[in-house]
Amino acid sequence: LGVDNLSPPALSLSHLEETELTPGEPVLFVVTPGADPSAEIEEFASSKGVGFAEIAMGGGQNDNALQLVRTAAKDGSWVCLKNLHLVTSWLPALEKEIRNMSPDPQFRCFLTAEPHAKFPSILLESSLKITYEAPPGIKKNLQRTLESWSTDWFEKGGDCGDPSKQILRSQGMYVCAYFHAVLQERRTYIPQGWTKFYEFSRGDLQSACETVSLLVNSSAKAGSLDWRTLHGVLELAVYGCR
Repeated sequence: LGVDNLSPPALSLSHLEETELTPGEPVLFVVTPGADPSAEIEEFASSKGVGFAEIAMGGGQNDNALQLVRTAAKDGSWVCLKNLHLVTSWLPALEKEIRNMSPDPQFRCFLTAEPHAKFPSILLESSLKITYEAPPGIKKNLQRTLESWSTDWFEKGGDCGDPSKQILRSQGMYVCAYFHAVLQERRTYIPQGWTKFYEFSRGDLQSACETVSLLVNSSAKAGSLDWRTLHGVLELAVYGCR
């Protein structure tokens, strides 16, 4: 059939920005409980030098959210409204606001929501819908992680500037990305892999990479990493205690 792979390509915000994102069409991320793409969006916005603001819906944040959207549309910054499934009755007002405004060409509106039976169909139809979940397979998972990392951030060695530490940091971060992919893939084999579906998120991977950076920069010996400490932090703090 001439098809190399039946699996969908890994999510790439840079590819979306180049090919599909427009100021007048919000991007709706359909998420599972505990998943949050806002950190990844914020990192990407920062890499492009664009302002970013986010707000978690619920608790009387409706008016603040509308004002945030209006300000971002005027300034050409990016905004992310999270947990829209908690305010389904207010969403028609949001859809009307987005439909009637004339935003700056750089403006982008991101929405996140869990599946909900009362989610307004008109907002669904007017949005670019993306399922935010771990891609199937370790290879796809790794590709998505590596594509989300900028070259400068992946290759930098913190404040030391030592080439040997830069290489060690990059190697350690790749190990963390592979380990993270394995943990997420094991959820496919419940109850053999895990007893239940644990939400190992991007925040966990970010914490693991920050731990690697701290250990590399604090090491007195170039090219040396305290693997025992890294194992303990990942096991007992970052990924453990679930």
